[in-house]
Amino acid sequence: MRQEETRIAVFSSRAAALIETFERDLPANHGITFRALSPTLEAYARLPAGTPVVIDFTSLGDTLARHRARELARNYRCLSLMADADLRCNGAEGFRGEVMAWPGAGEELWTRLQRLSRQPASTTTLEQQLTLRFNLVGESPVFRQALEQVRKFACCDAPVMVLGETGTGKEKIARAIHYLGVDEGMPFVAVNCGALPDSLVENELFGHVKGAYTDAREARRGLVEQAAGGTLFLDEIETLSGKGQVALLRFLQEYEYRPIGAERVRTAHLRLITASNECLEELVRQGRFRKDLYYRINILSLTLPALRDRGDDVLLLADHFLERYRARYDQPARTLSAATRQWLRRFDWPGNVRELENLLLRGFLLAEGDEIHFDPPAGAGRERRGETIDRRFHQLYRHSFQEAKRLVVERFERTYLQQMLRETQGNVSRAARKAGKERRAFTKLLEKHGLHRSQFR
Repeated sequence: MRQEETRIAVFSSRAAALIETFERDLPANHGITFRALSPTLEAYARLPAGTPVVIDFTSLGDTLARHRARELARNYRCLSLMADADLRCNGAEGFRGEVMAWPGAGEELWTRLQRLSRQPASTTTLEQQLTLRFNLVGESPVFRQALEQVRKFACCDAPVMVLGETGTGKEKIARAIHYLGVDEGMPFVAVNCGALPDSLVENELFGHVKGAYTDAREARRGLVEQAAGGTLFLDEIETLSGKGQVALLRFLQEYEYRPIGAERVRTAHLRLITASNECLEELVRQGRFRKDLYYRINILSLTLPALRDRGDDVLLLADHFLERYRARYDQPARTLSAATRQWLRRFDWPGNVRELENLLLRGFLLAEGDEIHFDPPAGAGRERRGETIDRRFHQLYRHSFQEAKRLVVERFERTYLQQMLRETQGNVSRAARKAGKERRAFTKLLEKHGLHRSQFR
């Protein structure tokens, strides 16, 4: 009987030569077909879920290529080939499947490939989806933690609040939560609350029936009905008018609404995701945002780190964007000069990822050779070592010293409590011990900040 053929992808910058080596060293009629997988965005995108992969780390000198290789090693059944020195220094920590020193003996290679082909297929492609679909690229611990929350939040339909500075990718995160958690084809409806006029906010949210008012010649579906079965994303939720906040709160109580002019109440099953770059707790305290609505939309929350806090992620993002531009505009590959990469790493990035993306696009389109060089934008921020004002606290400077101090303490308390609960998966007793506080006092702090252990399980 003919042996069933196994297909294995080879992820390497010299895949063809490596496959020749495999074919020479493996026994005859080994039953494996090797497929070259170059470390490019297009090849990475086309890799089917469950494909076994051999990753040749010894050939990957490019930062972005190594980043993609690590993603493959986390999410596919893999045999990772590493230089003997690297394996001794770094070990196999963080890799799924087989890890082998390379070059190696043909007998060992054959044994490991057999085991690789027999492993059950993995369908976990979270990293690949986040990278390809939403440009969510990064290796820093704070960013990896945010992506882990995305994975958890996608498994349920509870309301999510996404917080972060402008340009950190709040809508991309919202889309990731949506597309990872619903069936294909379900709607994702996004709206900026600042664009909803107060006089029309109910009409925008709930729509109207024909004849509801003088100019209503046709029925019109509102945002809620458009998002039914999927996700309604309300960006800049802090700009929603008081009237809009009341209407949204009423809908969220039972997910029931009535279009203007309709006689019957309708129901819409959807997921609500909100986003803000403001401190909503402070707005609640100032009476500018309803407390009851805040509690309704803050069941699950996720804070995106600023780009300046993500270390070398800025270089991974830069390489990722340049490769996308090359493919989009059908241009030769271009790389950043050493001087440009140096200041990218030190720059403050007040506009975060959006600012980086726009600067790189301009630099890519205007470059005259294979190397891209440009200087930091004048007057748009400084390198962090020369910064005189911490941009993270710019909103605090509007308040008195005592008020600003109180806000900082409250933000610290909430962030600290959240981290303790995350580390203990919502176990209040363990969290209290880690914090060095009595359980009763710790529980009072949780109540003060509206936190519940069920949010962190």
